[in-house]
Amino acid sequence: MALEAIKSIKEAEEQAASIVNKAISDSKDILKKSENYAEQQYKKVLEAAREQTKKIIENAKEEGRRKSEPIFEKGKLEVENILNSESERFDRAVKTVVERIVRNNGNS
Repeated sequence: MALEAIKSIKEAEEQAASIVNKAISDSKDILKKSENYAEQQYKKVLEAAREQTKKIIENAKEEGRRKSEPIFEKGKLEVENILNSESERFDRAVKTVVERIVRNNGNS
């Protein structure tokens, strides 16, 4: 009977060791899977952040274009006005010079 009890204890110890080894192996697998999953989630979050950053930058650029458009148009109009007024001034100066030459020299 004592021998059977020792055998039973030994089998229980072997069984416990087997269970512990399996638990260790399972925990390593779970840890590896968790690390892989965490890495995948990190990459997804990082890519989403990059995409969101691109969208924010594009939106800011578009808003800048929209806000600067009236200013740009106003500047174009001012340039055109300056050029037109310079042209008008030039034309008046030419007319004045021609008139003075004709008046001073008469109908030669």
